[in-house]
This record gives sequence, structure tokens and C-alpha cells, in this order.
Amino acid sequence: MNIKSFILLLVSSLILFSCAREEEDVAKSTYISGNISVDEQIDASGDNSGIQLISTLQNDAGQTDTLFIAQTDSSGFFEGTARFHEKDMYPFIVTRSRNTFGYINLILAKDDSVYIEGRIPNLVENIEISSYENDIYQTFDRVDRSFSRVASFINAGGLSADSIQAELEKWSDIYWEIFEDNPDTYASKIAGESAFSILRGWNDSLMVERANIVLDQYNSLLPGTRTTLLEYYAETEGLDRALAFLNELKEKTESRSELMDLEMHTIELLYDSSRTNDANQLLQQFRAAYSDNEQVIDWAENISYDLEFLAPGAPFPSIGFRTTAGDSMNTDELAGRPFLIEITRLDNRLYQQQFDRTVAIYQIYRNFDLEIITIPIATTPVTLEAFFEERSRLWHVAHPNTFNADEIIDILNVNRVPTRFLINKDGNIIRRYIGNEYDDVVRGLQQITTINE
Repeated sequence: MNIKSFILLLVSSLILFSCAREEEDVAKSTYISGNISVDEQIDASGDNSGIQLISTLQNDAGQTDTLFIAQTDSSGFFEGTARFHEKDMYPFIVTRSRNTFGYINLILAKDDSVYIEGRIPNLVENIEISSYENDIYQTFDRVDRSFSRVASFINAGGLSADSIQAELEKWSDIYWEIFEDNPDTYASKIAGESAFSILRGWNDSLMVERANIVLDQYNSLLPGTRTTLLEYYAETEGLDRALAFLNELKEKTESRSELMDLEMHTIELLYDSSRTNDANQLLQQFRAAYSDNEQVIDWAENISYDLEFLAPGAPFPSIGFRTTAGDSMNTDELAGRPFLIEITRLDNRLYQQQFDRTVAIYQIYRNFDLEIITIPIATTPVTLEAFFEERSRLWHVAHPNTFNADEIIDILNVNRVPTRFLINKDGNIIRRYIGNEYDDVVRGLQQITTINE
């Protein structure tokens, strides 16, 4: 595992608002109170009334539920009860007279009580939050911020390869201590997941051991850590083990939204692994089970198109353009040669971060006749020239305004950039890579080298 790939393991990336919504008869509740005042330099009247604290969430049916709403009196005091279905971290917005003064994140847990002391307009700099759950989370947050600095130091080459594993195991133990000392709390679960996920590629046996303990205790994992384990099982034991892991998570969950997410992940895994018939069969069952959810319908329509036209093994659609070198080109003309085509914005930060890797791939795999094509959408000629001012233009780049961007986006079902397709010499799709999935491209390229050998 190289140092660059370690960046993906930064623990901060694991802190996502999963906000699972279970359909229960009785919601859990948290009492929230506090005092929010107005800075005297802004309003010297002493009237602190009308400041609202609101938290809303979109439910499985696409409707907006209000979890909490309260308003301060003239002294700045407010109180109320938040009602929710799952212990989690939830976003709250603070407003007054239709002006937004900040967002705060609160952990809501059954029968907990939260006290907030704050001042607007600079709410983020002038707020204190206290509760059993939130106080423990602050301990985790301090550790997590410290580890982020260490991770940056490692990524910058500050430690020798021989020292990295010991350092990561040390920090894993620190996270693990929070996990063990604070059972049944939100911070404990996040700390436990952090403890095992940072070990990926350095101490996989300890990673799996600790992952199983966390999973046995909490019956679920955040999307980021779940993906870490899924990739490990797929790489070491194959597709069937990865599918078995997803089925294990399905059996453990009682959350309808989490089960829905796991089903989607299973369908995508089957699709990426060329198990198109299995993916289609599961997709039909999935449509029927979640037909009341508009987001699911949109996702299902999206992946149905992918399964029919863009699945591995399907012929890649014909795309024509003129290169920056002035040559007319069509992807059909590349028959007999494998190619990687990327659709992106040149100002996309992730694409810029990945550019050096693409250069390395090109330099290695051009020996196997690999061509690379970049289709820069939403890009002007000036932007293109500025992008390549300090970068080598080693492969085919489509000149702006010589292709129909909307048509390409539609044909290739592009929802995020960068999106890439790897095509074999027969013109058939090996795999599509979206965003950070590009990290898996070497596996696809190995198919090219194997065929050519």
C-alpha cells in the first residue's frame, strides 16, 4: 500500500451523517435547552427573542420531517424536545429574521439532555454544547483532529515506511480505548470504526478482528468503513465473500433505509463484477420493495440504463470530436487498441489530484497500446490552455466546442465527474470508474496486459 493511497483512510472522512430512519411506532427523544444571545455590539437593546434552532430531515418517502424547533424568549432562553428514530449526529440551523447565523451538529440519543450556550452573529466561535453523548464525542474529536495532523505528516513523507505501521497501530489503540471505555455511545461506535479502518493495508488481521467486535456490538457500519471492509474481502477472498459480507450486514440491520442502501450496494457490486443477470434480478425485487421512494426510483432508472447499455462487456458508444492537435477523431477508430476515456471538468479538484497518476498509467501502459482520451466538459479554450500550462499533454484531449457535451453526458449516463471508462481492444467496456473508484483501474488494466501477453 503506497503513501498516497493512505490519504483515503483519513478518519475525518468517516464522519458522515448516516441518519438512518427506522419506521418505529414510538420515536426516541432528547430534551434540548439553552441560551442564545445577540452580541451587544450588534444589538444593544438586550432583546434576544426570535432566535430559532431548527433541525429537519428528509424521510424515506422524500418528505421533510421536523425533528426539533424552538425559539428564544427575550432573555435568550429556549427549550424543546427533539424526536428522532436513530441515535446519530444531526445538523441544526440557527436563524433569526430569515437570516442564517450558523449550523451546529448535535448527537441525539434516547433520554439524553443537551444544553447549548451561544451568541450570534459569530455562532461557531461562540458556542458551547454539553450532554453525556456530546461530551464523549468531543474527546473523540480531539483525538481525531490530532490523528489527522499525523496522517498529513505521513502523507508528506515525514515517516519512513518501516515506522508507519507502528504509528498507525498506536493510533488505532488510542481510538480503541475510546471505543472500550464508552460503550453504547455514538462516539464509541465512530471510534471503533476509526480504530480498525486506519489499519487497512498495514495490519489487516487486526483490522478484521476489531471490525468484527464493532459489528457484533452495533450491528451496522458507516458507509466509509463498510466500503473499506468490502474492498478487503473482494481483494483477498473474491466476489462471493464480499457478497456474503453484505448479506451479513443485511441480516443485522433493523433500519429500512440502511437495508435499502445495502441492497443498492449489492446491485452495484454485481454490476461492476459483470454479473449482469443477477444484478437485474435483484434490481427488479428492489424496485418492488421500495416503490414508494422517489430517490430509489431515480436510482433504479439510472442503473437500469447502465445495466442495459454500459455494463462490463457491452460495446462502448461511438463518440466523435476534434483533438487539440486539430485531428478529427471517433472512438470507433480505436478498434484493435484498448483505451481509457475520461469525462471531467478540468477545474475539478479530484481530477487535478489524480492527474499525475494518469500520467504514470499512460507511461506504463502505452507499451500495451493503451490510448487515453480526455473529454473536458464545461471548459473554455482559455481554461484548457491554462490547465496544461504547467502539465504535459501526453494523450488525446478533445478541443472544447467540438463535441456535444449534453449528448455525451446523456449517452454515458454521467452523474459525477470525473467519470472514466476502460475499453478493451474489441471496443467493449471493461469497467466504469467514478470519482475515487479510479483507484481500482489497475485491476482493469491487468486484463489488458494479460490479453496482450
